[in-house]
Amino acid sequence: MEFFYLLLCLVPIFGVPLRKAGEDKCGYEACHALNSSELNVHLVAHSHNDVGWLKTVDQYYYGSGGIQFAGVQYIIDSVIQALSANPRRKFIQVETAFFYQWWQKQNDRKKEQLKQLVRNGQFEIVGAGWSMNDEAAAHYHSIIDQLTFGIKYMEDTLGQCARPKIGWQIDPFGHTREMASIFAQMGYDALFFARLDYRDKAKRLSTNTAEMLWRGSANLGNDSLLFTHALYDHYSPPLGFYFDVLSRDDALVADVKSPEYNLKQKVANFTKYVNKQASQYTSNNIMITMGNDFTYQNAHYSYKNLDTLIKAYEDTEQFDSKNRRIRLHYSTPNCYVKAVNDYANQVGLGYKVKTDDFIPYANDKNSYWSGYYTSRPTQKRLERQGNNLLQAVKQLVSTGNDSKVNNKRVDELRAAMAVMQHHDAITGTEKQAVANDYGRIMSAAFDSSTDTASEVLQNLLAKQANPSNLSFKSCLLANISYCEESRVEKFVVIVYNPLSQTVSHHVRLPVDTDSFTVTDFNGADMKWQITPSIDKFDNVPVIRKSKFDLVFFAENLPPLGAKSYYVTNKRFGATVNEVPSVPKNESFVLGDELTGVNLNPETGFLVSLTLHGISLNVGQQLMYYHGAMGSNGPNNRTSGAYVFRPDPKQPNAKPFNTELLTNVTAYKGEVLDEVHQTFADTAKQIIRVYKNVKDHVEIDWLVGPIDVKDGIGKEIISRFELGTFNPTKGTFFTDSNGRELLKRVNNYRETFEYTNEESVAGNYYPITSSLTTIDEIRRIEVTVLTDRSQGGASPEDGKMEFMLHRRSLKDDGFGVGEALNEIEFDDGVRVRGQHFITLGSTKDGDNIPRASKIRRSIAQKKILAPWVFIADASSEENTFNKLKEKLKPQFSLLKRALPDQIQILTLERWADNQILLRLEHVLEITEGGVSQKVDLNDLFASFKITEWKEMNLAANSKLGEISRMRWTASGCLSGADYCDSNEIPPRVDKGDRADEITLRPMEIRTFIVTIQ
Repeated sequence: MEFFYLLLCLVPIFGVPLRKAGEDKCGYEACHALNSSELNVHLVAHSHNDVGWLKTVDQYYYGSGGIQFAGVQYIIDSVIQALSANPRRKFIQVETAFFYQWWQKQNDRKKEQLKQLVRNGQFEIVGAGWSMNDEAAAHYHSIIDQLTFGIKYMEDTLGQCARPKIGWQIDPFGHTREMASIFAQMGYDALFFARLDYRDKAKRLSTNTAEMLWRGSANLGNDSLLFTHALYDHYSPPLGFYFDVLSRDDALVADVKSPEYNLKQKVANFTKYVNKQASQYTSNNIMITMGNDFTYQNAHYSYKNLDTLIKAYEDTEQFDSKNRRIRLHYSTPNCYVKAVNDYANQVGLGYKVKTDDFIPYANDKNSYWSGYYTSRPTQKRLERQGNNLLQAVKQLVSTGNDSKVNNKRVDELRAAMAVMQHHDAITGTEKQAVANDYGRIMSAAFDSSTDTASEVLQNLLAKQANPSNLSFKSCLLANISYCEESRVEKFVVIVYNPLSQTVSHHVRLPVDTDSFTVTDFNGADMKWQITPSIDKFDNVPVIRKSKFDLVFFAENLPPLGAKSYYVTNKRFGATVNEVPSVPKNESFVLGDELTGVNLNPETGFLVSLTLHGISLNVGQQLMYYHGAMGSNGPNNRTSGAYVFRPDPKQPNAKPFNTELLTNVTAYKGEVLDEVHQTFADTAKQIIRVYKNVKDHVEIDWLVGPIDVKDGIGKEIISRFELGTFNPTKGTFFTDSNGRELLKRVNNYRETFEYTNEESVAGNYYPITSSLTTIDEIRRIEVTVLTDRSQGGASPEDGKMEFMLHRRSLKDDGFGVGEALNEIEFDDGVRVRGQHFITLGSTKDGDNIPRASKIRRSIAQKKILAPWVFIADASSEENTFNKLKEKLKPQFSLLKRALPDQIQILTLERWADNQILLRLEHVLEITEGGVSQKVDLNDLFASFKITEWKEMNLAANSKLGEISRMRWTASGCLSGADYCDSNEIPPRVDKGDRADEITLRPMEIRTFIVTIQ
């Protein structure tokens, strides 16, 4: 083992790219020569530009809206002028969304001027995502999409010199392991960030481990390793050196004759700062960020002062504590990383390997930024629906002769979704006016993409040259029992399955009566059932809500395909007041002996769950915390948009109802059994057991408006309690951005000593997809999956809780300047969502299925649920018999389903006759994942692949041409068993045939395929 460990530490992890003759001098080739005997101070000029926060995206671009002096168009204009005046100056551009707006408005001369600055390395592109995405609440689908969208635009616009090599995540509120893995797989050489737990940062600086190698995956080996740098002093300039019109720091005065002369003292102060920082990093290079939020609107002012500072160190020698001359340089993250890498390889410097993550983030002992995991839950659900629709529409428009035009139309949803990944959007940490604007952007994009999908569906379903005249829509307000298209006498439903396997799905649509026929276009009648809506939604004015839901089972939906259904309302226009419930004595048992739930007949609470014939005692309640209301001073933080902090005087969650539920009513039929439970006027739910679903039970909850008449903010949770359950003490598992699982241990961190001042909030984690607990004795795993990102925890062994909704009456003091007090229709917001509870064996071969495979399957079916399109068919020309002559019963974009462990992650038009295709393996090694082969030959129904090139995850470099920097590992920062395990092989030749590829567990492979 020791010999193997020594070998591992010497493994070349990445290789340095070589420059070809005649290439532009950008990237690493644009970096200045450095003296290895000097301390090189890399001054990085940057501007952090939020894609919405206190102002809307457009207000930030144009500089309008008041509130904050911020206009990105002026930043780019001013920086170009300043860089052109002095070839030594450099600047980094991060957010592509703003660059896109700026570029559209420039003339050819200005565009060429900027291109030249990019080609000579003065204007460097880092990050390059459409936005600087959040990491805790964002799903890996959307992260990959938004990065790809931004990177492609930058490279298409500015050329290969705009290809990013640096992840620049300086403002997100904590950092996930999957994000590091994504950057590594996209060919990035390094990641920079600012926010990490205050205790973690203090320890790293004191032990010289603020730079590390981060292993982003327990499954991908060295492919996921990424050099990672925690910034020394947030992302701001040193105190007194904030040279910007937004700052009151004094400008530098070099004229010794002036009474304002201050250069000598400023240099002394800066040298002191440099010495302190240099003592806490290991190479002869340090990086100082010379920028902040929306800086460089007057770049001439900023650069003139930096010129003076640099010249002062050239004119007068200054030395650090190791007697190295201090040399200041205009630099970039690229050049800093190159310098550190050169030094490390020269002297044999190694870096510790990190294997966990930087979640949750805390900046002091009472300020855990775990509230935003849930903040603005309706916005988080809208984003998740947006991803669902985007993947479906991208797949649909990848086919057909007009796909190029349609692909451009889908760009509106691509851009909207990319904006939503921003770390003040998906997080819910923006002002209310900005949240409203995000909703406007998403709504317009939904409409445009649905219209595009409708046109494509017409062609794909058409039996003849003249397709139907149906206009398909999406029922986006079905969660409040409203869908205009399902209120008519006759309508057509198209259920599109974006997954790569055949799936079945329960379609649920708001309706007004209780008698229907549902027929597929082969003429077969479908089973259906009417259930009452969860609520009357009387708080929503204007629109007329439906009282009931029509539920039918869409069986065997083809992979990347759809089925058509014709629905007739047999009592159209009739008044129906209610659906009969079952007798009270039959209300407390749902399902059967293999799949079902039991309620306590006295109280109405859930008491047990049965799946696969295995029964567990399971209790569940809706509860709430009182949010802390503090001064936001030391030890007295308010619970707000960012921070979750229960009232320290009453830190435990309170049940809405402790004795018996106010209403328990059950409904049973051929399709499902369900029980409606009312905990309070503002907290109710439905527990559902579907007849055709054997692997999970569904809980449909509705909470709000949160009552704050008592002047106290509240945080609503759903808590599950497993009786006689034996997990490893304090241990549970959460997903990382919806992908790999991470082990969590209450009151513990792998890389620093955890102090437990906030026992609840400090043990909350982001649940992008699932939270799992394992009974090691019975070898049973129980998982609850979510329909959006939420905060979650396991406060005690055998308990799991999920935060559903939050409302506060005071800001938590971290900049947004507004309480998280969402209002709609003159009251607090109501939120509806779903949880899915499942169980299984921890191993293959037991009497019940393996839990990990069930969990992954459900997660895939929820993140890419079948999308329901619906069209009014009430006219005479759209009778069933007439449409049957025009519409196919079904279609599939694939000729065959893929293996269960493999999904098509991305299928979208890339260029003329080219498709971007990503395939992913959805299981980990520890979940029973094994290598799977996929035959690409004749896989697709509407086109044939004539050539394919394998690319990196960003699809901007051929895989075989990627060379990343080489680093040396020197042991682990933590005790993870895969830090130096020989069970993780290095990337090797997969032995692909010309038409067959192999995917390892958790691997994503990316191809640009040429089609005909």
